[in-house]
Amino acid sequence: MSQTCDPFAIRPGWRRSRLSAVNTYRNVAAALAAAACLSLAACSAGITTASSASADAANSSRSAAAVASSASAAAIASASASASRAAAGRMLKVTGLSATIPVPTGAKIVANMAMNVDGKQTAIFFDLVTPAKVASFYTAALPPHGYKITANSLITQTGSAVAFIQFSGHGIKGTIDSVAKFPGPNPGIPGLDRKNVTTVTVTPR
Repeated sequence: MSQTCDPFAIRPGWRRSRLSAVNTYRNVAAALAAAACLSLAACSAGITTASSASADAANSSRSAAAVASSASAAAIASASASASRAAAGRMLKVTGLSATIPVPTGAKIVANMAMNVDGKQTAIFFDLVTPAKVASFYTAALPPHGYKITANSLITQTGSAVAFIQFSGHGIKGTIDSVAKFPGPNPGIPGLDRKNVTTVTVTPR
């Protein structure tokens, strides 16, 4: 293609700024994923320690489970209503892919963009929704829209929550990382706050 026909050939500065922006978004996504992985690793260590609890603790756990299983119909109805409210949201078309995914009500979508040259990875960034609400929303909303949840964790450490969810379906697989506080300095993405930051990274299966 001649330089006259190729808008990228006559705008090398734009191309450099585009690559720089993509690198910034990649770094933010990587930081959120790293924070989630570190929290999961710490939680796993705690679970390993807890698994050596005494038989008395196990018996107490079974007793608590028996009490919980006898919950009234009213409590069950209330839980179902809460799940329905949590599933409320809207569908968002994933840039570069044919799939759509749900996003929670109140989420401020900051970016929905391809993260590499061939467009085979897309990242969606939003804030204003706590990790606990992100976890509750996607746990309720993904299955009805044809997605299978393959990993789902909500961890709270030192007063800060982290949600980590993996899912697949409709020819894609995705990872959701949500943190109450962005690790490190300002994310560097215009419009993205440091609190209650979520990224949804999607790739074709």
